Amino acid sequence: MKALGLILSVVLLAVLSGCSGLFFYPAKPWVQNPARQGLAYEDVVLIHPDGLRLHGWWLPAQGFERGTVYFLHGNAENISTHLMNVHWLPERGYNVFLLDYRGYGLSEGDPDLPGALADVQLGLDWLTASGRLDGKPLVLFGQSLGGALGTGVLARDDNRGRVDCVMLEASFASYRGIADDVMRRSWLLWPLRWMVLPTLPERDLDPERHIAALAPRPLLILHSREDPVIPFRQGEALFQAAAEPKTFQALKGGHGQGTRDPAVRDRLLAFMEQNGCMASAPSAPLPVTRARPAPVSREAVEADEPAGEIGITPVGAYRF
Repeated sequence: MKALGLILSVVLLAVLSGCSGLFFYPAKPWVQNPARQGLAYEDVVLIHPDGLRLHGWWLPAQGFERGTVYFLHGNAENISTHLMNVHWLPERGYNVFLLDYRGYGLSEGDPDLPGALADVQLGLDWLTASGRLDGKPLVLFGQSLGGALGTGVLARDDNRGRVDCVMLEASFASYRGIADDVMRRSWLLWPLRWMVLPTLPERDLDPERHIAALAPRPLLILHSREDPVIPFRQGEALFQAAAEPKTFQALKGGHGQGTRDPAVRDRLLAFMEQNGCMASAPSAPLPVTRARPAPVSREAVEADEPAGEIGITPVGAYRF
C-alpha cells in the first residue's frame, strides 16, 4: 500500500510540475568514488552564468590517449553508481568525463528538462574549451535519458563538428511515448494518462525529431531486446529516424546493462576505431581487449545487484 501511494504521489507531482516528476529521480549520497575502483580521477566543478554549480569527474586515460568519452547517465541515482558503466574505458586509452545534472550528487539545483539540457551543453562547452581534448576524438556516450538529452543538445546548429562519434544505449524516441508506455503497464497509472501526458515535453523536443541532425557524425544505437524499462521498439524507432552513417546493435540483458559484457565493450571500441574516433599510437599495436571482471561493490553484493544498479531509487520509480 505504501508503494502504491508513492507511485500515485509521483504521478500527481508530474501533473503539477510538468515532466520532472516522471523523468528525474536524483540521489544525493555517493555510493563510491573512482578511487574505490582503482582509478585516478579529478573533481570538476562547472559554474553556470547564474551561479549554479555542477559536479563531475574527469578520469584520465591510462597509457596512450586515444580520445575522450563524454558520458551522460540515465534518470536515476548519480555518477557514483553509473561509474560502473564506463570504469573500463581509461584502461583502454580513453579519458572519461562524467557529469551529474542539476540536483544529482553534488550538483546544485532542482532537476528539470530545460535545466538538464543546459547542463549537458555546459559540459560540452567545458570539454571543448578546456584544452583537455588535445586534438584527439571526442565521443558522446549517452545511456537512456542521457541519450535523449545528448541527442537534443548535439542537434543544435552551434554544436556541429564538436563531437566526432555518438553512441546511445537503451534510449528512447519520444518523451511522451515512453511515459505513455510506462503508465500503460500499471492498472493504477493507466486511468491517469490523460492528465499526465499533456504535461510532458512537447513533441518538438523528442529525440526522434532531432536525431537525423547528428549526421554526418557516425552513430551507434544499442538496445536490448529484453529491456524491461525502455521497450526495444523505442530503440528501433530512434534508429529509423536517424540518418546515415548509422549502426544498430541489438543486445541481451536488462536496461542499460550492455557494458557489463566484455563483448559489448569490444563492440564499442570497434565502432570508435572504424569511424575515426580512436587515435592510433605511433608504431604501437592496439591494446588487448580481453576484459577483466568488473569490480563489484560491497553494497551490490549484499543487494545481489551489479554496482551500477544499486537499489537507491524510490519505490515505483523507473530508471531510464
